[in-house]
Amino acid sequence: MTRLKKAFEPAFLRTIFRTALPIAMQFFLASAVNLIDVVMIGSLGDDAVAASGGANQIFFLLNLVLFGINSGASVFLSQFWGTRDLKNVRRTMGMMYLLGAAAVTLFTVGALAVPRLLVQFYVHEEPAVTLAAGYLRIVGISYPVTAVSMILSMVCRCTGDVSLPTRASLLSILLNVGGNALLIFGLLGFPALGLEGAAIATAVARTAECLVLVVAVYRNGLPGAASPKELFAFDKGFVTKYARAAWPVLLNEVLWSIGTSLYSVAYGLLGTAALAAVQIANTAIQLLFVFTRGLSNACGIFIGRLVGQDDREGAIDYSYRFALLLPFTGLLTGLITIAVHPLFLSLYQVSAETLALARMLLILQALQLALRADSMALVVGIFRAGGDTLFACLLDTGTVWLVGVPLAFLGVFLGAPLWCVCLLIFCDDIAKVTIGFVHLFREKWVRNVTAQIQQN
Repeated sequence: MTRLKKAFEPAFLRTIFRTALPIAMQFFLASAVNLIDVVMIGSLGDDAVAASGGANQIFFLLNLVLFGINSGASVFLSQFWGTRDLKNVRRTMGMMYLLGAAAVTLFTVGALAVPRLLVQFYVHEEPAVTLAAGYLRIVGISYPVTAVSMILSMVCRCTGDVSLPTRASLLSILLNVGGNALLIFGLLGFPALGLEGAAIATAVARTAECLVLVVAVYRNGLPGAASPKELFAFDKGFVTKYARAAWPVLLNEVLWSIGTSLYSVAYGLLGTAALAAVQIANTAIQLLFVFTRGLSNACGIFIGRLVGQDDREGAIDYSYRFALLLPFTGLLTGLITIAVHPLFLSLYQVSAETLALARMLLILQALQLALRADSMALVVGIFRAGGDTLFACLLDTGTVWLVGVPLAFLGVFLGAPLWCVCLLIFCDDIAKVTIGFVHLFREKWVRNVTAQIQQN
């Protein structure tokens, strides 16, 4: 009971919310862009919705690889910033840029050279395949600037500036919405390009967001305003120690993203209507789940700083508070989702079959948001930020590959309906939270991964 009371202490909540709310707002803006895209594209029919959803699975994979790179770096960024070690903050940025460039090159070449081959993993029916390939070829151009934006946003958040990424995201959403209106429907004399117009608007919006971040960071001399010399001033010892802590996070996100992407493959085997319904439901959930995601990121920032300051007891205390607070916000989000889901579905002009499936998925996903919130807090906010990146990797990827993926395809091959496949996938989070709490209570996950680097 004492821990429960501490999780909801007004002073604690005020401190956390000051960091979490701007992060949540950035996630909200990004999710709102996705929602508006899907709503506008929805007017073009089920094939267009399924095509954009399938093509965006490639971006989803890239996004999670980049998140893995940045999340692994955030362990260092938060702990270095806990002692205001700007030199090593910027050396960490250099590693982020190098790894990000490698990932972006692979995905961009694939999107431009073989888009049809890539989308056929997710979309199986014409004309959705052709539409998806055209969409992917255009948005693939924006992958490099997206990587830069994600890196600078992560550095800003870990060093205390959570408002700049939010302002840049706001500009991005305004450009995306305006560009969609002009280029999808051909308003104000612009050509009506349909799905390709949505892709162009997305690419322009992402480019503008990157430019705003770069200019603001360097003009204001923020911690991310590093020169090439500062970025790449690392030696073999730094790279070795960085890799030892960061590689499990990167491996985690790569394996987790591939595994969760296979969920979309499984859904796609159930037909275009099912895939379109999943796209609609996921978009709504992402929009409503943003505050919980913001809290999870704030959890990682606070725990990382405490570990960097060698405050073991403080880190453990905060971990219990977050582990109790996050499920509550997930439960609240689920109840709100159930209450407002008719409003979301009224925005779409898709078939009655797709709407019925989307309604069912929204309710099912809403019922498990408390579990999802706790699994996110444990993996990203506590174990990873606390320095126990290997266990976080094993927990996150192990439950996906050993529980979620096998059960999803088992359901498909046994001819189970969409709702049953959805419930089978939820077993992933059940296993993750059960094992995660056992490890949390052992309190052996606090590891200061920056101490040895700072001593050199």
